Amino acid sequence: MQTYRLLGCAAVPAIMLAGATPALAQNEETAAAPSTATLNEIIVTANKREQAINDVGLSITVQSGEDMTIKGIDSPTDLGKIVPGLTVQPSPFNTPVYTLRGIGFYETTLSAAPTVAVYTDEIALPFSATTRGVAFDVQRVEVLKGPQGTLFGQNTTGGAINYIVNKPTDTFDAGVDLSYGRFNTIDVQGFVSGPITNGVNARLSARTIQSDDWQYSYTRDDTLGAQDKIQGRFQLEIDPGNGFRVMLNANGWQDKSDTQAAQLIEDSCGTNTASTCGSPDADNFRAYPPAPNNARAADWSYGIFSDYSLYDETEDFSTRDYSTRGENNRPLQRDDRFYQLSARVDLDLTAALTLTSITAYSDYKTNSVQDFDGSIYATVDTNTSGYIKNFSQELRVSGNYAWGNFIIGANYDSSKTYDRLFYNFSQGPSSDPLYAVPDSPRGQLTFNYSDQDVKNYAVFGNIEYALTDSLDLVAGARYTESKRDFEGCTNDFGGGTAIWWNSIFGTDVQPGECLTFTADFPEQFRPALFDELNEDNISWNVGLNYKTASNALLYARVSRGYKSGSFPTASVASFSGYTPVKQESVTAYELGFKAPFANGLVNISAAAFYYDYKNKQLRGRKPDPVFVTLDALVQIPKSSVTGVEAQIDLRPADGLTMSFGGTYIDTKIKEYTGFDALGVERNFTGQDFPYAPALTAIGDINYDFALGSNAEGYMGASVTYNSDTTSALSNTTTEFVDEDKRYAMKAYALLDLRAGVRLNDDKIRIGGYVRNVTNTFYWTNVQDNLASISRFTGMPRTYGVQLSWRY
Repeated sequence: MQTYRLLGCAAVPAIMLAGATPALAQNEETAAAPSTATLNEIIVTANKREQAINDVGLSITVQSGEDMTIKGIDSPTDLGKIVPGLTVQPSPFNTPVYTLRGIGFYETTLSAAPTVAVYTDEIALPFSATTRGVAFDVQRVEVLKGPQGTLFGQNTTGGAINYIVNKPTDTFDAGVDLSYGRFNTIDVQGFVSGPITNGVNARLSARTIQSDDWQYSYTRDDTLGAQDKIQGRFQLEIDPGNGFRVMLNANGWQDKSDTQAAQLIEDSCGTNTASTCGSPDADNFRAYPPAPNNARAADWSYGIFSDYSLYDETEDFSTRDYSTRGENNRPLQRDDRFYQLSARVDLDLTAALTLTSITAYSDYKTNSVQDFDGSIYATVDTNTSGYIKNFSQELRVSGNYAWGNFIIGANYDSSKTYDRLFYNFSQGPSSDPLYAVPDSPRGQLTFNYSDQDVKNYAVFGNIEYALTDSLDLVAGARYTESKRDFEGCTNDFGGGTAIWWNSIFGTDVQPGECLTFTADFPEQFRPALFDELNEDNISWNVGLNYKTASNALLYARVSRGYKSGSFPTASVASFSGYTPVKQESVTAYELGFKAPFANGLVNISAAAFYYDYKNKQLRGRKPDPVFVTLDALVQIPKSSVTGVEAQIDLRPADGLTMSFGGTYIDTKIKEYTGFDALGVERNFTGQDFPYAPALTAIGDINYDFALGSNAEGYMGASVTYNSDTTSALSNTTTEFVDEDKRYAMKAYALLDLRAGVRLNDDKIRIGGYVRNVTNTFYWTNVQDNLASISRFTGMPRTYGVQLSWRY
């Protein structure tokens, strides 16, 4: 029997298996051998002991590292191709946003806690910006759905993604994976692993991705979109015996790629009710040609200077030419880097009892330039800079006995974050004053910042108890206390903005001072706004797992999870724009089953779930004394998610495996009145969630076949489908149909093909791929920029060749 061992987030809410395909069940050494026409049993240790996955009450999608490489799942933003119910929005500020079963939080502030937590080997990456470089030299990835937090790690309302990396080996091993594809994309990763001395093993792995530009300007001769990424990891495993084990890990990445430019959408400012769209400068956008329906076409400017010391407050920046790279115009690029150091120590106290300590420190820095208005004008040209420093410590004891198993522990997490967003809006409608003041200067340059300290304390426990031979009780709880301190403001940064502000409102803001008004309008903050947010909660889960005589698992589960509150990083004129959102909670109810059929030829799982959602956090709109409405964090008091999932894995013949899965959700706002993306106050009762397609589905077919005594061929196809959704609190079910359609994200299906040959007992693999075969035009995000409405497209058709070698 072939096995595939999983070491995942243990004893989380027991919900259905969705997406563990037959190909994943194969051991890495024998993945290509189509030996029998049955599905191989997957053995997991997600509950800290070996179990068949059909015995475990977990909702888990699993993908092996080899299959991820073949399918091109090379970053967290690609996981939607293999996980039904998961969408990942790459934001313009380099922070991916994960939404699982409709539970997401589109907020790009560095310090915002996510609804879906990401881990590497059980070590949390507490902020989404730091997750971009984790997917290399990976043994597998596990995606768990539903509220998490009753054990180790973060408290989340949506789910968890756990990357398990390849570990050091006790014999010498080495390998290289190389691919070359469209846009001269070169992806090389390799590793060396083996013993250093008796009881000490090491592994060194590295990866680089380099490519040429893939976007082009549709109004001039210019291109954008090059990649320049480096990733690395070193692990040292120490096992002197006597039940004592140490794993040391140093990993990091650097990203100097171009940032993506946006596409301008038709009617960008035409019916927008924001005051800035009534200014003369808005005519520039009404006359600007909209982008064609081509994923590669976009437009951008170079509106951020490379050296802040070059700013001259007397200069009229609106007359500058930002359409080309000049001496003082900085290109649209990232300069981001991340490193993490961790140590895991395991000590077997007895044959059944283990003490585990996990210590980690990480450091992230970003300095990137973005332009997301879709034009050559400097209207929302931004420079994002900041850092995250995080320390975490966890200590737990786990026991495995004949009657069941348990785990108890505590963890501490401390983060220091700084997030600064610099704006050049010298050529946009937002530079025109709301109140006509003769001879007043133009507002041109501002920055806003958020300086936050976050500390989390938690204790947790979980138990799985065998009531009978076929019925298990699972229960767990976690107490979390969170403390968050905030300092922030929107500041003048030269170019006459302070003078402009004073001429409109009669204030006395000095160059460099805070422009944000206090509650005593028109008084502004000096020097900044200070606030704090202290919260605590108890998350929990309880469930029953029943195993029938026919080897089917039936389960019922109720769980509650929380996501902590946060302050935004935003450019606002009023203090209300910095009001924090408080913690949200989801109480989840789920019934499901998973079972093998036809003597192991077929495995089916299905589940129905209902989420009772309280205080949902959302990036929405709030009134602003200058711009009528601006982006802000808001909360929806009551909402819900109702859904069903199903997965079928089958092997109808030797070498042929098929997997099909889908998630259908019905999201509903039950209580909320606020402002939509166009600045209209509305009652949103009955609305759908943004970034939550009702139907997501995946399908995969793979065929392995013999070519000779020492060669095997393979061919496969994968399909991903997402139904339509919206990026804002507006959709086509309302009376504002024409305006709402601007924020629509249309339904799309993507087809990927692959084929190749394995040689020399699978030590060499040569293959080719085509992704997005039909060249489907789709987009992953739409946003309102006051001056324009723009979208970010998905990748067009790509193709290439792959070569893998193992020692």
